[in-house]
Amino acid sequence: MTRADRPIGVFDSGIGGLTVIHALRQLLPQEDLVYLGDTARLPYGTKSHRTIERYTLQMGELLQRHDPKLLVIACNTASAHGLPALQAVSPCPVIGVIEPGAESAAEAPGPVGIMGTLATVGSAAYEEAIRRRDPGKVIHSVACPLLVPLAEEGWFDDPVTDSICRRYLNELPFEVKTVVLGCTHYPTLLASLERSRPGTRWIDSGRVTAKAVDRLLQGNLGYRIAGARGELRILLTDASSRLKEVGSRFLEEPLADVEVVEI
Repeated sequence: MTRADRPIGVFDSGIGGLTVIHALRQLLPQEDLVYLGDTARLPYGTKSHRTIERYTLQMGELLQRHDPKLLVIACNTASAHGLPALQAVSPCPVIGVIEPGAESAAEAPGPVGIMGTLATVGSAAYEEAIRRRDPGKVIHSVACPLLVPLAEEGWFDDPVTDSICRRYLNELPFEVKTVVLGCTHYPTLLASLERSRPGTRWIDSGRVTAKAVDRLLQGNLGYRIAGARGELRILLTDASSRLKEVGSRFLEEPLADVEVVEI
C-alpha cells in the first residue's frame, strides 16, 4: 500500500468527533477513515492536563495500529492539552482542531467568542492561537460544561438545551457576532444555539479542520486514488445502547457496525 492509500486516523473523547468525520466525508469522500472514540472515559473536558495528555497518547498509539498517513485530533480539549506530546512521538503527521478554528476566527471582523469545555477554555489555547495571527483581536471565552452531555444524550433540539445554550451565550457581550464552536459536539446543537443568538456567525471547527486536512493531502501526503467511496471504520472504547441513534445524528448518515477496542 502506498502512503497516499493509507487511511486517515481520527479520534475524539467520545462521538462528537463524528462531526469532523462528516466534514471529511463531504470534502474528501474517497479517503479511508478510521475513527476512534474514547467513550469509556468521556468527558475529557473536566480532567487535568496530565490526564488528558496521557489519554491523547494512548489514543494515538491505538490508531497507529492501522498505519495512518495522518492523525487528526478531533477533540478541542485533547488538541489543547495533548497535541505537542503526540506530535513528538507519532511516526506520521498530527493536526488538531484548534489552529484551523483560530485561523478562521482571526480573519473574522470585530471581537470573537469562544465556546468550549472547562479544560479547553482554561488552557487559553484559542486565545494564544488567534493572537499569534491578530495580536489586537478582542476575545471573549465561555466554558460550557453542560453541552457535551446534552449532545451525547441526543438532546439536539430540546427546550432544556435551548435554555442552557441561552444562559451560556448571555455571558458573551452583544457586540460579539462570530463565535467559535470550540468543541466538536457543539455543531449538533446548532439549532438551539441559533435560536439563542440569532444573526451570529458560527465557526465549526470540524469544517475548517477538514479544509486543513485537504491542504496537507495536496502537499506531500497525497490523496487516495479516486474510485469507490472510502471506507469508514468506527472504533469505540465502550459501546452504549443508544450509540447508533445518536451517532448517526452526528455523522448525518447511518452508522456502520462499531468495533469495541480495549484501552
